[in-house]
Amino acid sequence: MDLIAGLANMRARNYSIPEVDKLKAKLIAGRIIPAVATATALATGMVCLELYKVVQSKPIEAYRNTFANLALPLFAMAEPIPAKAFEHKELKWSIWDRWIIEGDKTVQEVLDWFQERSLRAYSISAGQSLLYNDIFPKHKERLGKKMSELVVTVAKQVLPPGRRHFDVVVACEDEEGEDLDVPLVSIRFK
Repeated sequence: MDLIAGLANMRARNYSIPEVDKLKAKLIAGRIIPAVATATALATGMVCLELYKVVQSKPIEAYRNTFANLALPLFAMAEPIPAKAFEHKELKWSIWDRWIIEGDKTVQEVLDWFQERSLRAYSISAGQSLLYNDIFPKHKERLGKKMSELVVTVAKQVLPPGRRHFDVVVACEDEEGEDLDVPLVSIRFK
């Protein structure tokens, strides 16, 4: 309890809120712990109820999103909506899908992969870093480089020896120049 009171007072001092003695810290913690346990039990119970529906292969109409506020008390349930579906030619996907490209491809090979599907990829990023964008002339030099090399050198991501893939975000447009939201792209480079 000394540790908790000390840490609480250090936090209070950091945020300019009044510090409390050990007894007051114990009283506050005594109220928080049961509240956390109660909220956790409620969330776990709701998740388990929904898992039964998954195991029984129930239709989406049987599932429920539950919003609970134990302080009010408020329990509101709503039917979830399916993920937005996208279509382009023979391709169909949702925001929950993931496209997988096999092999340690170059930037040009990734662009060609999208071109084969009648999509023009104009930007590829990994994390916060832009690996390729066709509006930057300097990025043309990267067309022949391996994506795994750019992820390490440009995005500064570490690819451990046991890791077989990395994820990139690709911005695409169709033949009319309209932007399309495509799924996250996983490149299996090993």
